[in-house]
Amino acid sequence: MTGSLLGLFGLAYAAYWIPPEVAWWLQLLAVGLPLLVAVLCVLALVLFWQRRWLLLGGVLLALLLYGLRHGWTEGSASTAAASDDTLVVMTYNVPESRRPALGDSLQALVLRSRPQLIGFQEVGVWRYRQRGHPSTVRLIGHLRPLVERQGYRFSVPDLGRGPMFAEVVTLTRLAVVWQEIRPLARGPEGLIYQAVRSELCWKGRPFVHYNVRLQSYGPVKPWEVLRDGGWKHPANWRRWLGAYRRALLQRARQVRQLRAWIDQERLPIILSGDFNSTPDQWFYGWLSRGLRAAGRLGGVAAPSWPAARPLVRIDHVLVSHEWEVLDGAVPAAELSDHRPVIARLRWRWTSDNAETCPLDAPSAHP
Repeated sequence: MTGSLLGLFGLAYAAYWIPPEVAWWLQLLAVGLPLLVAVLCVLALVLFWQRRWLLLGGVLLALLLYGLRHGWTEGSASTAAASDDTLVVMTYNVPESRRPALGDSLQALVLRSRPQLIGFQEVGVWRYRQRGHPSTVRLIGHLRPLVERQGYRFSVPDLGRGPMFAEVVTLTRLAVVWQEIRPLARGPEGLIYQAVRSELCWKGRPFVHYNVRLQSYGPVKPWEVLRDGGWKHPANWRRWLGAYRRALLQRARQVRQLRAWIDQERLPIILSGDFNSTPDQWFYGWLSRGLRAAGRLGGVAAPSWPAARPLVRIDHVLVSHEWEVLDGAVPAAELSDHRPVIARLRWRWTSDNAETCPLDAPSAHP
């Protein structure tokens, strides 16, 4: 049993470096790696009690490898108190709902956290331009209190491209130098996947923020196909695994596209959003190169989905080396099937060579 568990751990652990095109099914194993690690912790106690030192050494080695990947040896994040020199970033997947009080509940969450920069996913803003008429903008309902009452400005589709829908929306109180919505590779089910790139100013220094949502499972959800006795039919398993494979390959294309954009940047980076990927999967590993995870609790990537009983972390905040991570939070806000992820940051140092913001930094939303 110990050998089987260690072999399964090795496969799931290796998924971080192996692209889905090579062995897509490894990414499925990687989702359950934290649970496997918990089983190995219990097994380590049993082996210690039985004095099975050789097997215990193998299990402890596996746990050490997992700890090194996730920074257990680095200690927890800085405990410096938040102040005026703290940038608070939030990412939250909170789609449209028929609940009329959702806007007020979301506003209360924002008032408690006081983020200056928020990336929302699975929301919407439309921009229309009709011949002979001024352009019109329609923002999804539950985000309006943040704009109308709290003074946030939101990203809008490019007017020059005509009628367009934005599936991700960035709200900010910071000065905006430039902002654009970039399309990611379209998913196999035809859904829109996008990234909002914002060049912003904070404390006199510019930086770039990407707000993204990457490919999800697609229209075929495993918990819908396999429930109510559906797991008994091999055809349902083939249907779900086929959809899962297509979604993983499409997500890999989106990740490479996004990584190419990030590699071209010369300013400090904040990347946040719904990656639909856990920290043990290849997608996260490819995006996190040269970046540091923020929004953790005491150095641990607390789960963010599903909101009621979170099991996995698929919502992330990643930052470049110019940022110091003070702390993070994953509050239990059940306004969506996700939980929000909040990170508190500040500039790591002030350099004479660092670029400065223009004094009259224009706003993308006059």
